[in-house]
Amino acid sequence: MYKMLRLALMLPLLAFSSGAIAQAPELDIVLARLIDTYGGEHNLQKLDSQVQEWEMVALMGNRHATDVRWIRVPQQLRVELRYPDKTEIRIVNGDASHVIYDGSPAHPAHPPQSDAMRLQLMRLYSPLVLQRKRELLSLAKEDASTVITLFEHGVRVDYRINPDTWRIEKIVGSLAIHGGEMQFVTEYSDFVMHDGVLVHRRENKFAGGVNTAVLSLRNITLDAALHDADFTPGETVDAQGDAGGDDTA
Repeated sequence: MYKMLRLALMLPLLAFSSGAIAQAPELDIVLARLIDTYGGEHNLQKLDSQVQEWEMVALMGNRHATDVRWIRVPQQLRVELRYPDKTEIRIVNGDASHVIYDGSPAHPAHPPQSDAMRLQLMRLYSPLVLQRKRELLSLAKEDASTVITLFEHGVRVDYRINPDTWRIEKIVGSLAIHGGEMQFVTEYSDFVMHDGVLVHRRENKFAGGVNTAVLSLRNITLDAALHDADFTPGETVDAQGDAGGDDTA
């Protein structure tokens, strides 16, 4: 059932294949415009390795936390969620993903949690990374938005672009969860130029239509000196991961 649902997420993309050649020039134009809007190819390379620090409010229970992200696209992500009474670490390193709760040994993450973690990484792809993955992309118009769709590692992600500002103002991830399809939406706002790169300073998150969390950027370090050890989980045990915390996807 899970494999069938993941295939169902990909089927809309297959419908684009017959028109792929026709839309290719337009896709190139959209990617070039995005890269220019976000600071240009030279500056966007700084986003390939970065550290982000966020203040997070989990709206269920009004719980406050910090969300720190170590990012080396396109294969590595480490997220640390730090609440007053607990911590959760999520690590994506290539095809492997692990979770660590309160300092315990790392557990391999299994679907759907591993897919949710992959979605977190794919949301952090810059327009330059999307250009590098051009052969995996499709382009569509929906309502007032231009939409770039990427299907990778069994996860579908729609990058919704405001055609007036040429900013990615919403990302929709579709995952197969518990026998059905669930959408995870992140809205982006409060954009500023930082070290030559356009970044957002506010994220508003929804899971299945429920507003789950609001995040505010506290600090960002571009072109950060990160190493493989930063994405190594250390001691591991083979156990089934759960659905994760409030910012799972």
